[in-house]
Amino acid sequence: MTMKLKKTGIALLSAMLVLGNVTPVMATQTAGTQQTTQTQSKTDTLQKEKEDAVKEIGDYGSITKLKTDAETAKKIDELVAKYQELIGTADKDKNKSGLSTSASIEDCVSSAKAAVDALVAGDDNNGQDDASVNPSSTSDFVMVGGDWVTPVATYGQNVNIVLPVVNMGSVNLANISVTPVISNSVTEWPFEIETSGYTQMITDLPGKGNGQSDMDRRRELTWTLKTREDAPSGYYKLQFTALYYVGTEAESATLTTYVKVVGAPGSGNVETEGSGSSTPRVIVTGFTTDPAEVNAGDTFTLTLHLKNTSKRTAVSNMLVNFNAPSEGSDTENTYAAFLPTSGSNTAYISSIGKNATTDLSIEMTAKSDLSQKPYQLDVTMDYEDDAYTAYTSTADVSIPIHQAAKFELSTPEILPATISVGNEADIMFSIYNTGKTTLYNVQVKFEGDSVTGGESFIGKIEAGGTGTVDALVTGQAATKDDGTIKAVITYEDEAGNESSYEQEMTLMVTEDTGLAGMDDWDMEEVEYDDSTGSSKKAVIITLIGVVLLTIAVVIVILLKKRKAKKLLAEELDLLEEDDEETDSVDDGEKDNNGKDDADEIS
Repeated sequence: MTMKLKKTGIALLSAMLVLGNVTPVMATQTAGTQQTTQTQSKTDTLQKEKEDAVKEIGDYGSITKLKTDAETAKKIDELVAKYQELIGTADKDKNKSGLSTSASIEDCVSSAKAAVDALVAGDDNNGQDDASVNPSSTSDFVMVGGDWVTPVATYGQNVNIVLPVVNMGSVNLANISVTPVISNSVTEWPFEIETSGYTQMITDLPGKGNGQSDMDRRRELTWTLKTREDAPSGYYKLQFTALYYVGTEAESATLTTYVKVVGAPGSGNVETEGSGSSTPRVIVTGFTTDPAEVNAGDTFTLTLHLKNTSKRTAVSNMLVNFNAPSEGSDTENTYAAFLPTSGSNTAYISSIGKNATTDLSIEMTAKSDLSQKPYQLDVTMDYEDDAYTAYTSTADVSIPIHQAAKFELSTPEILPATISVGNEADIMFSIYNTGKTTLYNVQVKFEGDSVTGGESFIGKIEAGGTGTVDALVTGQAATKDDGTIKAVITYEDEAGNESSYEQEMTLMVTEDTGLAGMDDWDMEEVEYDDSTGSSKKAVIITLIGVVLLTIAVVIVILLKKRKAKKLLAEELDLLEEDDEETDSVDDGEKDNNGKDDADEIS
């Protein structure tokens, strides 16, 4: 009888709640400008979504309370009130900020329902509860959101692991990769491994100071996982590795959360498996490299920080195996990104005590041709407990690799090698990018007391590419030293860091040889016949003009010859390539003809 009344009450309450969702549509009058109307419409829509969300959470809590006892029902009321306050009041109290986007409102509703389910499941679960299952982070900036709710996973069923991530720093972050730390051991990872990659990306993670609340700034990642049939009941630690950049510096954080597993009857408890001893779990809590910034081709020392999380069982006879990703191969061999200098990728640890930590170091060399990006190093740990039961734990660390910019310059060609003040010289040379990274915003400026001008912008030079500098500098003062001037080359790397390089070259600048001072000659010191003076002056002027014209013609001819020489060299290279292709074809035809002749003779 009581059961029937309860079912009838649930059905009646459900009907009332459904009817309660029907609200009258209020007619509104459009006033003011179109922009004001649209803004007001968006505000009203968001407020309506908040009201519906508050009601949905309340309805879900009311229905769930009918299936629980009075004490649990009281806890549900407190939980519902907490999430309703997060969303914002339904009475349009403008003094409370609440949530400001539809997506954040939907996320909050989902989190509220999950929290209610977890509360009910927690009361029904006979497994061992743990009060210290609060999430944590190794970073002071990238942290688990305050709305984290411990999910409840039932054996053989799927569960959504929702990880809220919030940036508590002042710097906006972007492109954060988040990867769960998985294991083949059911006592460490109670889920089926159904895919090879679990990494998810957060495209943007705003920091403090942009006017949004912590709830609006958070981002959520969701993993849908299937709980293993043989998973024991209890709390499991879930760790997520977050990799991100702050400016040009690579940073990492380990986010730790928990999941509560409801195992099959007779599956036991995760903390009491193995003859009354807790399952020893060894995890990687962090790592360092020496030097801190690893460049491609460098030899560095990697130090792992390991911890035995079991408070009851020590571990011993541990073998740690390092597996680096493959980067590059030839016809016979495949090369790893990191190679141990000792020749072995395995290390040994005799023992780690209960709830103790230890460090493990290994010296490795990064391949010289690695790209500038993080590389994941997989770590597998095989060990035994006091009863000689074998266990395996896995982890991975991401090591950011940097590539130094490298380039070479051709021998500068300066035509002419000597100019007078006011005249120009052509300076030409090439920039060869011999590194593995792209050079950005490459530009050249010339410095020297005797010249001015010549600024050139080359732009981007890809790895293995060439940039050409062809600049005209003007003589502004006569050379007073050995004629040395500097070409200052500036560029940026992939992180936007600017660098410069100086190349010295020689260009002589002489005094102006123009005719501006011709009329100032002291005519009294020159004795000549008035009848022939004018003609002599004309002859001198003519000779000087011829000399200057000859110099100009020679310069033009030299420039044309130089450019023709470059074109000829390029054509010769093309002809050589064609000849090589023709020779290879001819050799093939000769081989075929020889074979045909041999057949005919036989």
